[in-house]
Amino acid sequence: MRLLALVVPLCLAVLPGIAWSQANIRPDPDPRVPPQPGQALPREDALFLKEAAAVSEGQAELGRLAAGKAPDDALRGLAARIAETHAKLGEDLRRLAGARSLPPADTLTPERTDAFGAAGAVSNPANAREGMAEEAIRSLRGAEGEAFGQRYVEAQLRLHDRIVDLYQTQASHTPDRELATFAITSLVTIQKDRDALRQMAGRFGIDAPAHGQAIQYGDPTKAR
Repeated sequence: MRLLALVVPLCLAVLPGIAWSQANIRPDPDPRVPPQPGQALPREDALFLKEAAAVSEGQAELGRLAAGKAPDDALRGLAARIAETHAKLGEDLRRLAGARSLPPADTLTPERTDAFGAAGAVSNPANAREGMAEEAIRSLRGAEGEAFGQRYVEAQLRLHDRIVDLYQTQASHTPDRELATFAITSLVTIQKDRDALRQMAGRFGIDAPAHGQAIQYGDPTKAR
């Protein structure tokens, strides 16, 4: 009850500046349950580990592109910071995946549409690597200078909305305390990177709201 009393005022406070991903925070109609002895990790948790790792790999490539193509040191520095964020996330995701029994790889294909809101964020094909990073990488390979800077920031703003949605969904719905803790703590850094991108947007004539997005979850290490 105390957690509910804290969450409701927070949600009301951020409604005027609600973000796309925040609007998708809804109950999961098909809740995940902890695996029983001998069972693999729930498919949605395994999908999160796979898709989040793929996104972090894509960020490494975006960082390499920015190192050679960014028009100024400020953007190069921001791109390097984002790449560093995802290098660390990638390490953590590999460790988390290695410590768990995963379903067969051929079952880990996103299928569900976004009709379920945040509950569908992990299994939504639009949140897979091809929807989150590959298009941005292809677009940026042919750009230089100011054009590269504008496309990079626009692409990263779109990507970070999706990444926040992916991590928020995991934090909200996983029954795995360690995965929930990882998702929540990672959101702090991910949203700081998104805030920095929003601040950089004006430099390239991009209209991006400067407001942040509050993390809506309590401490996953404590009973809910």
